[in-house]
Amino acid sequence: MAMKPDIDKKAAQAVVLLDRQYLITERLVKTRTRVLKKFEKDVKAGKQSITNVLDVYNYVFALIDNLVRYQKIAAAIPLLNKKEKESRAFETALGDLKDARDQLQHINNDIENDYTGPLLGAIYWASGFTQYAISFNDIGRKRSSSGLVFDTHELKYVHEFCYVYNEKYYDLGKAIKGMRTFNKYIDSWCRVEIDGKPYDPKEHFVAGAMEFKIMKRTD
Repeated sequence: MAMKPDIDKKAAQAVVLLDRQYLITERLVKTRTRVLKKFEKDVKAGKQSITNVLDVYNYVFALIDNLVRYQKIAAAIPLLNKKEKESRAFETALGDLKDARDQLQHINNDIENDYTGPLLGAIYWASGFTQYAISFNDIGRKRSSSGLVFDTHELKYVHEFCYVYNEKYYDLGKAIKGMRTFNKYIDSWCRVEIDGKPYDPKEHFVAGAMEFKIMKRTD
């Protein structure tokens, strides 16, 4: 069955938008090594820097926001079968990450209740057998932060890169892998062509500068 022109156009726009969001998110993911390794290096040297802590939080909050945005765009693609195994695997990989994003957007709810986790949550990741942790100390009430779980049978951490909010684990490493796998599926499922050529984001962007000068009136 042929697609209606309006549906066909919407599908193309959604796929292009998803591709652009993937590029933005993937670019962010690649900064992970720089941000986390800087923290690891300073900790091993016996240093603790608030700058490193802020960099990791900024990275994780931006990552969560971009992953959830990618998920929302994917859900809007017309004719995409949400029951296909690839779609279901993607949703499973992201889990309830949207809940974490929503909680951060409405952070006042955290102030007004008796959650046990640290305000703004905690961030944990593993490098080899070393676990790294970041959170802020809370003022005025006792908070708990449990850390990563180590599987003594498999001899590895159950999660390697997590954001923990009110004792709920959001596996960021799993979400990143899920996005990458799903994006490969979308590439194989739908191809957008412009003037008979495959869409290439490197050929469709604007980058420039504008300079204004204010001339003094002489009259």
